[in-house]
Amino acid sequence: MDLRKLRYFLTVVEAGGFRRAAEVLNIAQPALTRQIQALEAELGAPLLVRGPTGVAPTGQGAAIVDEIREILARIDALPGLVAPAAARLCCDIRLGLPSALADVLFGTLIERVHAKHPGIHIICQEGAAGLIENVENGVLDLAVVSVTSPKAKYQCDLEYLTEEQDYLIALPDHCPKDSSMSIADMLEQPLILTPQPNARRQNLEQLARKNGVTLKVVAEAATMSAQLNLVLRGLGVAVLPRSVARLMQRDGQVKAVAVTGLLSWRTMLGARECRNPAAAKAVAHELRQIFLAYDQQTGSNADIMD
Repeated sequence: MDLRKLRYFLTVVEAGGFRRAAEVLNIAQPALTRQIQALEAELGAPLLVRGPTGVAPTGQGAAIVDEIREILARIDALPGLVAPAAARLCCDIRLGLPSALADVLFGTLIERVHAKHPGIHIICQEGAAGLIENVENGVLDLAVVSVTSPKAKYQCDLEYLTEEQDYLIALPDHCPKDSSMSIADMLEQPLILTPQPNARRQNLEQLARKNGVTLKVVAEAATMSAQLNLVLRGLGVAVLPRSVARLMQRDGQVKAVAVTGLLSWRTMLGARECRNPAAAKAVAHELRQIFLAYDQQTGSNADIMD
């Protein structure tokens, strides 16, 4: 059986349609369709069905998805099993990090990885937009993202690292005197937010709709430094995790106030088809250890690096 057809079928299932799968595989959509039809003829059963929201596996197709995924993973791992350990860990690993997370985490990660695996070269894609999709389609090997639900599901490996409290960041005279505030009060503030797509931004939009209000977005900026600059100019307030809040308030120019009940989950995503699983595993281990170390230092996962 042609393994390429199995890979094509799995990509269509995970992409939810032929058009996106063809883009991921970099082949023409008619050619992809013919390959799937040939696989169905070879197996003697229909594997895919078109629905109102895209393409989904039939009962027969769903029955073999996990088997195909395991077969392909084993095939892809074969080169790593026979290559010397040093060779397996001499490669590029493509890592995605939100801008604020890259500001405070990336340097530590590079130091740790270089100390143990000098042959691993980490290429960082910075910015929240597209990180999840790029891990799902294999453009990135790993990413750390924020999600607003611990039940989020993606077409990639997922590991929850920690939960973190979100804070309102403002000039002292623009900030409540209390150490905490309600979500309803936060939604009334002039907000400086990360542009869409962004999990925290999407959560705030949903909360605003539930509370019957419209977010007062006065500016949008993707980086921590840009948001801080806007806050310092008195243009509005930012809503960010505690780790970023701690960095912003180090010089005493801004104040951080906890928004009661506003939480986010730090999540590590891994591509299911990785060019060098051993190296990706090594980098993932160091990311995990960094988060664990900050948990132990603070005694609470609320202060984890963002």
